[in-house]
This record gives sequence, C-alpha cells and structure tokens, in this order.
Amino acid sequence: MSRSADLAAALDWALSRVPDAGTPELVKDRPWSTVWRIPTPAGPVWLKACPERTRHEVRLLAALARWGAPHNLEPLAVDEDLGTVLLPDGGPTLREAPGPSWADVLAGYAQTQRTTGAHVDELVALGVPDLRLPLLPAAFERLARRWAPDVLPLLGRVTEEAAELAELGPAPTIQHDDLHDGNVFARGGRVFDWGDACVAHPFTSLLVAWDGSPEPLAAYLARWPGVPRRAVDLGVRLGVVTRTDSWDRALAGWPDPPEQFRDAPAQWLRRLREAYDDDA
Repeated sequence: MSRSADLAAALDWALSRVPDAGTPELVKDRPWSTVWRIPTPAGPVWLKACPERTRHEVRLLAALARWGAPHNLEPLAVDEDLGTVLLPDGGPTLREAPGPSWADVLAGYAQTQRTTGAHVDELVALGVPDLRLPLLPAAFERLARRWAPDVLPLLGRVTEEAAELAELGPAPTIQHDDLHDGNVFARGGRVFDWGDACVAHPFTSLLVAWDGSPEPLAAYLARWPGVPRRAVDLGVRLGVVTRTDSWDRALAGWPDPPEQFRDAPAQWLRRLREAYDDDA
C-alpha cells in the first residue's frame, strides 16, 4: 500500500477500537512515525503509526507490557502487522510540569533495563536494532564511512574500549537512546517514545540521559551494584555510536530532511573525537 493508504488504515483501525471518538488531530508526521490525538468523552487517546522500517517500536511496546517492565505506558491496543499502537493519555511531560526528580526517573529506567535484560534475544528477534558491544566497532566503521570519514582513525580505540566495557559489564539490554525530560511523563515518571531504542550496553543511555549531576548517576548506578565507575565513562563515550546509528536510521527514510538535521550523524561522530581529545 501507499503511505497515505497505510495511514488511512491506521486511523480506521484506531477508530474501530475507540468508542465515541471525536475527530483525530494530527500531532506529528515524520518519516519514522505519525501520531494523532483522538478525543473521547473519557479523555484523549493517542495513535502512533510506524512504517515497516520502524515497526519494531510497536513490537517493543507490546513486549514491554507483556514482560511487566515498570515505568512505562501500557498500550490500549497494538497491531504489529499494521504497525499501530493505541496509547492512553500520559498527561504532561516532565518538561511541561513538575514531577519526579531526574534521579528517580533514572532509577526507574534502570529497573526497566534490568527487567528486559533477560529478553535480549527476543528483543533482537523483534527487530530492535542490535548494537551490542561486539557489533559496535563495525557499526562505527559503517557510520564513519558514510557520514564522517575523518573519524575513521578512531576505529582502533573504539574497538579497544568496546572490548573493555564488555569485560566490565553489565550485560546488554534495552537502551532508549533519547531519554530526556520531554520523553518522560510527569505523572509517575513513565518513559515513552521508544523509537530510537536499541539493544546495547545499558550505560550508553547516559550519553543523553545524564547531565553530569552526581545525584541522578548515583540513583542509576544503585541499580547496578558492583559495576565500576569506569564503565560509565566508556558507556557515555561509546553511546555516541548508538546515537549516530539512531540518526542514520531516521535520515534513511527522509529524502530531504530539514537543514538542521542533515549533519546530525556527522556532528555526533565528531563529538567522539572531541571526547578522545579531552581524554588525552
């Protein structure tokens, strides 16, 4: 089907499951997903439709609910074949309203990571991008050749640090890769928008999720007892590779992206060089 037909099918699917629905309001339309707000007498619900190449997000949301992963918004309905998910209204985000501290958010997120750590093979089978540490050097090389060949000399160091981090632990799990206050609901600190997620070392999340403050990091690390602080430094640095891969996937379906996004993968890769320069 064409994209317009896919979106029409998504709306038909949602409206058939929402009693007394009002007129859907298009909230976001990107190449990787489309989101509508659907008013109902009981309050709004949200429809997210993903094309084939990002449909793993829908499968992931269904799996997180099955596994009882905490601090997540449980879908009202999912159609993995259509790539659609219907979600309850989570309320304002932490960016919009007061809520849990960021330390509490990271502690809850770590619980989600620990819950899903037993399901890594299933996550990969669902199509969640696989960026576990043994695969990270090849991913870096692929991304550098495509976006920033000038950072290719860093491949040896990326390879060494990926091997070191694998020795330090913890084991791979789900990694949100875009965890910030705009992707967390103020009510209950529940995390949403898993479209950038991958299977990776858990600490690569900290590249985006941690601002350097000691309290949030301490709360997060309390869920990973016995893991040395060195693993944080390596995770943050190697998180550049997972973040670049997320942008690479996003731009792959965007023939003419806005100018501010076009160089995002190259900019992230060059941040890795800056990090190594600072560490010298």
